[in-house]
Amino acid sequence: MSMSESFTKAHNEYSRIATKSTSLLLNELWTKKSIPDEVWTEHSIELFLQWIASHDSNNRIDMAPLGAGEREGRVASSMVRRLHCGLTHGIGRSGNLCEVQPKALGSSMLNCLANEFALHALKTLGLHSVKGAVVVPLCTGMSMMMCMAHWRKARPRARYVIWSRVDQKSAFKAILAAGYDPIIVDPLREGDSLLTDVPEIRRMMEKHEDEVLCVITTTSAFAPRAPDDLVAVGALCSAHAIPHLVNNAYGLQSTECTRRILECRSSGGRLDAFVQSLDKNFQVPVGGALVAFFKQSHANAFAQYYPGRASCVPARDFVLTLLGQGTRGLQMEYDRQRRLFERMRRKLRTFAEEIGETVYEVEENLISLAMTLCTIPASKQTLFGAVLFSRGITGARVVPSTSKKTTVEGHEFINFGSHTPDQHSGYLTIACGVGMREDELEELFARLVSTHCDGCSRRVVGECPFVDTLDFFVRTLVATCESVGEASISKVIKMKKHLLIHIR
Repeated sequence: MSMSESFTKAHNEYSRIATKSTSLLLNELWTKKSIPDEVWTEHSIELFLQWIASHDSNNRIDMAPLGAGEREGRVASSMVRRLHCGLTHGIGRSGNLCEVQPKALGSSMLNCLANEFALHALKTLGLHSVKGAVVVPLCTGMSMMMCMAHWRKARPRARYVIWSRVDQKSAFKAILAAGYDPIIVDPLREGDSLLTDVPEIRRMMEKHEDEVLCVITTTSAFAPRAPDDLVAVGALCSAHAIPHLVNNAYGLQSTECTRRILECRSSGGRLDAFVQSLDKNFQVPVGGALVAFFKQSHANAFAQYYPGRASCVPARDFVLTLLGQGTRGLQMEYDRQRRLFERMRRKLRTFAEEIGETVYEVEENLISLAMTLCTIPASKQTLFGAVLFSRGITGARVVPSTSKKTTVEGHEFINFGSHTPDQHSGYLTIACGVGMREDELEELFARLVSTHCDGCSRRVVGECPFVDTLDFFVRTLVATCESVGEASISKVIKMKKHLLIHIR
């Protein structure tokens, strides 16, 4: 009996059902164009990618493709071809990022899914009134530059962009790359927080009027910078008919940032577009951004400004990641970030109290924390940061105070890195970004504590790079007295003698 004859009617029926279920899964995704609730298996995702790639002309199997143009999806390296799963044509056409490319139908389908997934993700995270979203194969700063260049025709007399200062170079360089001069508005200090100087922004609007292309505000930044007052700025932009661009780089993971975006819109304020990073918010490789709008027509007009064909890699990675998470997995990641941030804040406050420092009170910032470094001489603070980095703590930043000027593309900043020219005692910033795990948080503080303790121990024997010997002795003695009480004063005396021996 041949093998084909050994297959029974039941076997053939099972084969038909298996084939049909795969087709149903893929067709349902394309029909609904929304993130599935449940996680897809890796096998299902691979089937999806192969199915998508089969729609591009260079991957046809019914005939040998014959390219008679200048590009035609040719790839010299077989390794590179496998890396890109045969999706080599790119997305869009030369004048529109979202236009379907006939010979790259699969890549165009992937791009369409990315934009629909982006809109679904924003709504899942609470931004229900958003109407349009475009996944752009550019970084956050370049995407902001594209927004500004897109508005050039509507404001032909514009020369300036009003920028509420935040000391990250991307947005600032985006202004210059778009061909405009920045009007820098330093934030105001209120308590520990650095807040939007709304009166100064109003004054600059009234002074320059039609010469202002737009106002750029920021939601997510390192503490002690708080999110900008989008409601107040949005109201000013509405009153003066000036576009409002929001740098929401990693703000999707902050309920405070999303609340301010929604409130700006619901209060009647103007907010033309807000830009966020794909890698910071969705844990994909660097290279893409999500530009969101409250009108689909604005998203369409923005997409039509993109010059040239675009890479589909950011869209591909974004879609595959969300298929592997599902809406429930995405929400769980964001819920965990919020939970771990509160734990990080409690642990940093405890650590700061133990070493004689304080944590800045910036209640509006739900991602980044800042701790003073008053007990470390200013000349040694950057060394503390370098030691942390050498011990594998990345992303933490030591920000010393300085009166020196830093020049960025011909523009001078005093105390760059601090968001303000005001002097301070120096501080350490750490952040709890989406994707951080419980064990990482625990290990972070274990290394932070050990680094500080090692520095103090080395100083006692005359090698400490961080703190002054006498200052360390006094703080240690006081802390010991407070912890042991008068009944154990003999222990304090013994400690004093022990420290004095090393000091001498």
